[in-house]
Amino acid sequence: MARHPYEREARGGPCDHARVPSDFLPPDPYADAPQDAGRPVFVPPSPAGGREGRRGSNPAVGALAAGAAALGLLAITSGVLFFVTLPAAIAGWMLGRRAKLADGGSDQGNVAVIMGIVGTIFSVIAAAVWILIWAT
Repeated sequence: MARHPYEREARGGPCDHARVPSDFLPPDPYADAPQDAGRPVFVPPSPAGGREGRRGSNPAVGALAAGAAALGLLAITSGVLFFVTLPAAIAGWMLGRRAKLADGGSDQGNVAVIMGIVGTIFSVIAAAVWILIWAT
């Protein structure tokens, strides 16, 4: 039988240190405690994933999509498509405001309103800059 390179012949096992006697180890403080006293109990998750009674906000998701699309398109095209991004940013702002009022101030609605406002401001600035460039 082939011997593993780390095994020693004297003990016949992979470990080369002496066994620790049981009287050397400290006593287990939980050995005499009942099994269910003070221990956390595992509660399996609900089948719905913990979202009972909470539904997704479609206006907030639409507002986020419109605001993100407006900001992304504004950044990618350097503001040339301001005539597309301005209506998209305003739509994101209005949809986010509607979602915020409907859901009682949801986080998605707040973020959508902020993105819509920022997109609207940057779109107006881009429109002014590009109209001045084209006019000259």
